[in-house]
Amino acid sequence: MAKTKTSKRQNESARPSFVRHPFPSNPDLADKKLVREILTEALLANDLEVFQDVLVGYLRTSSKLTLSRNTRIGRTTLYDLINPEKPFNPTLETLGKIFAELAA
Repeated sequence: MAKTKTSKRQNESARPSFVRHPFPSNPDLADKKLVREILTEALLANDLEVFQDVLVGYLRTSSKLTLSRNTRIGRTTLYDLINPEKPFNPTLETLGKIFAELAA
């Protein structure tokens, strides 16, 4: 029985391995105290759109690696939260860990 020849050429991946996330231009979202106050006020006012916008803005400006290490939240979870194509539905545990990081 003859050996089957295999191609030496590698196939290209169907999906790109690097997804570029736009970097926001608002430096105020890097201030933990300000973000914490805005998120708290948005929750008290039951304004979930502002809460989502500010939280996503904060996550975009912060280092996902550092935030992941400090909160023990996976980086994929953090990237899923800022991905506009996926539904924004964080668990209470995830929100609690992010608020604990904002309070630190």
